[in-house]
Amino acid sequence: MIFRAPGLRRSRMTGLWLGLALFCALPQLLLAQSSVPVGCALLLSGRVQDHESHDALAGATVVVLETQQATQTEPDGHYHLDLCPGTYHVQVSFVGFAPETVEVRVGGSVLRDVQLHPDAIALKGAVVEGQQVAAPTPQATATLSGQALQQTRGQALGEALQKITGVTAIQTGPSIFKPMIHGLHSNRVTILNNGVRQEGQQWGQEHGPEIDPFIASQLTVVKGAASVRYGSDAIGGVVLVQPKPLRDSVGTGAELNLVGMSNNGLGAASGTLDGNLRRLPALSWRVQGTTKRAGTMRAPGYYLRNSGFEEYDFSAALGWRKPTYGLEVFYSQFNTTLGILPAAHAESPTDLYAAIARARPLETSDFSYTISRAYQRVSHDLLKATGFVRTGSVGRLTATLGQQTDYRDEYDRFSARNADRAARNRPALSYANRTSTGELVWEQKPLGHFTGSVGVAGTYQFNRYADGTRGFIPFYNNTIAGAFAVERWQNQKWQLEAGLRADYRHLRTRRGTRDTLGGYYVDRREFTYLTPAASLGAIFEATPHLTLSLTGNLTQRAPAANERFSDGVHNAQYELGYDLVPGNAALGPETAYHTALTVSWHDNPRLNGELTVYQTAIDNYIYQRPILPPVINIRGTLVSWQYTRTTALLRGLDLGATYRLAPQWELAGKASVLRGRDTAADEWLFFMPADRAELSVRYALPARVGSRLTGRYAQLGSYAVARQTRVPTDYATKDYALPPAGYLLLGLEAGATVHWGRLPLEVSLAGSNLLNQRYRDYLNRYRYFADEMGRNVTLRVRVPLNFSSHRP
Repeated sequence: MIFRAPGLRRSRMTGLWLGLALFCALPQLLLAQSSVPVGCALLLSGRVQDHESHDALAGATVVVLETQQATQTEPDGHYHLDLCPGTYHVQVSFVGFAPETVEVRVGGSVLRDVQLHPDAIALKGAVVEGQQVAAPTPQATATLSGQALQQTRGQALGEALQKITGVTAIQTGPSIFKPMIHGLHSNRVTILNNGVRQEGQQWGQEHGPEIDPFIASQLTVVKGAASVRYGSDAIGGVVLVQPKPLRDSVGTGAELNLVGMSNNGLGAASGTLDGNLRRLPALSWRVQGTTKRAGTMRAPGYYLRNSGFEEYDFSAALGWRKPTYGLEVFYSQFNTTLGILPAAHAESPTDLYAAIARARPLETSDFSYTISRAYQRVSHDLLKATGFVRTGSVGRLTATLGQQTDYRDEYDRFSARNADRAARNRPALSYANRTSTGELVWEQKPLGHFTGSVGVAGTYQFNRYADGTRGFIPFYNNTIAGAFAVERWQNQKWQLEAGLRADYRHLRTRRGTRDTLGGYYVDRREFTYLTPAASLGAIFEATPHLTLSLTGNLTQRAPAANERFSDGVHNAQYELGYDLVPGNAALGPETAYHTALTVSWHDNPRLNGELTVYQTAIDNYIYQRPILPPVINIRGTLVSWQYTRTTALLRGLDLGATYRLAPQWELAGKASVLRGRDTAADEWLFFMPADRAELSVRYALPARVGSRLTGRYAQLGSYAVARQTRVPTDYATKDYALPPAGYLLLGLEAGATVHWGRLPLEVSLAGSNLLNQRYRDYLNRYRYFADEMGRNVTLRVRVPLNFSSHRP
């Protein structure tokens, strides 16, 4: 059966009606949930003891400041808390002891012991408030939350993640950003949206993640292979998009975010409303919605025609919480329309090379919100149910089910060849991708020095394109089953971790083609893979300020359907799969060997920082390279690509540090360096990120008594990217244009919290590319034809609201 993609033409009321249905569901149909969302039930545990005698401190109070979760230590000094992934400040209190400080990063089950120092003077409860930057797992992990996340509001997910050292983006114009971690992207980076693996048409390098960043209260990136826990595709790393936990106190709260940008006239509004009922305290709910619209982007000196976009999103969550069992249901809908640059289309090779050689596109325009052909239209639905039950005192069993449907329509530029299709507003390509996922995980509570988890996961996915549209990739059915186990051991300053995973993958494809005589037939193929993954790591807390982490991973990844069989014009470019290139043998799986060492200096009143050095060797590395001369077909001449394979070696480092110059002054810097080598051809790889660095100085104005302005700050920053000179030999004959020159951008930001009555308004004003510099980025596929965005000023306003419930 061929499925037509109707989702893009459905009423946008679908999301609203489904959200209302969630809230009308009977509470008795729900099982229940703990004080944190089920998908975030990661165990933080440890032992509180006297630093001098090492005796257990029973009854010490442990509080997580960000969530206000609290517990007391048991008679043997142990404590247990369930948290979402992220970074938390913990307070520990006990009579007769001085404060200690602990900042814990949670990416899995974490053991963290705390030692309190006797205080002969202060005999009241001592508060422990710490900042220990130590990864809960050996992989380097970074988080965007709080004000750092607020400074990215209005940006796409992939664009916001570039705030994290070591993360860049494959970019297509001003609106499409695909996250790249240590030079790896697309099928090698796993994105989890509220605990569910994001599945859509992510195989396209110009297909951005179908996720509304406003939904997240925290963005976490696990840099480096994390395939044991998250599946064989996570060779490059994992992105966790984490909403805030459902409300666990009686009352109703709300938050409104408003964003405006000067360059492209972007206006964005996102609102969240959540609540918890006094008569039914186990029940919590949340609704959230976003609307966003941008017009023509302005490069220095001209507007980039048809570069606008619009977006409408909705999500809802409903949870039932009890101490020993629970359930949460979550639904989200993402809808966007994205313009495609007309300059990327050419009738002949002469026209194409002339467009690339121009300093600016031949077709420019005045400012407009109109989106004309060519453009993409995308819709993505996610429905998730997750529940848990405590298995006595030994652990927790968590089950998660997800259903996703992704629709993507691609409309060609209007021409005589597609005049009839354009008149009927029919897309040239129309895909429908449906994915069902399930995961069952048991997490073991600490048993002596050991803790760990085991789990099984499964995925069934099928991808179709609609009648009357081109078959760029084949119909395919993808079945995946996996099992994993992770065990951790901790004793004093050491933590060791080992993990194993195996994934079974069965891929069936169906593609219409012609034989050598021109006869039409259906080419059916099946591929089966068993891909292992293994990890081994260690964390050593050398001193209260110094932590060392070392990890090693082995991972195999099966090739995707597009890497094998893509064929045709797709978003103003031509692509050809590896198996369709004459003379190529069947494409086998990638095998990656990853090692990384992280050195963290933390808890220092002045200087704090982190350095990660890493190496990833990949056998059978699958990547795209340009086809020269470009392919010419009935749709014209376009920049053309084909998949190929080689043996690759990626080495690099990430460095980030902060230095407090004075109580109100802070200097921050970060840098990333990556070297990607094609070891089979003994030359550099295509499209690796160039060296980059960022430096900023921030001044926090001291608060004045009685002032309506608090949290005032000003920050001046610079961002520098070098020219990518490490490219294949004879590069001028292998790509359509040489790498662009490096660039330096200046930015300035200021903000404050304005207390308007009892309402705190968080306001910030940020300027980027203040000198209106003209530049192009090597990782932007529009770099062949157009410059990047010019000067831009962004206004952000956040309005948090809290309505206490006084009546039953």
